[in-house]
Amino acid sequence: MENESRAEILETIFGIDLREINMFPQTKFEEIIQNVRMILSTVQGTVPLDRNLGLSAAFIDAPIQRAMMMFSIFATETIQDYEPRVVVEEIEWLPRSTPALDGRLYPRVKVRILNEFLT
Repeated sequence: MENESRAEILETIFGIDLREINMFPQTKFEEIIQNVRMILSTVQGTVPLDRNLGLSAAFIDAPIQRAMMMFSIFATETIQDYEPRVVVEEIEWLPRSTPALDGRLYPRVKVRILNEFLT
């Protein structure tokens, strides 16, 4: 029953506090979600032994609609490539009171861990 609740759609918010990295995750669930967060918070080209890991920064400074589309594509493809134990279910954009003024996007990436990887 516990695994079924964890198999529901999980939410990870773009960005991670590096102090929260657990080098010894206790469960597969914790390991997989941490991997997704790390993928989303890494800029492509910054990892010395794997320059393709992370998101392309090409969407930065693009018009907002184009940036949203590019982020969605980059996030989905990168997660598929580097964490095949999950499926990206949805990417939605969190509302902010003045999104045009701060120039930031607030994506929420919803993923589902495939059942065979939770056991």
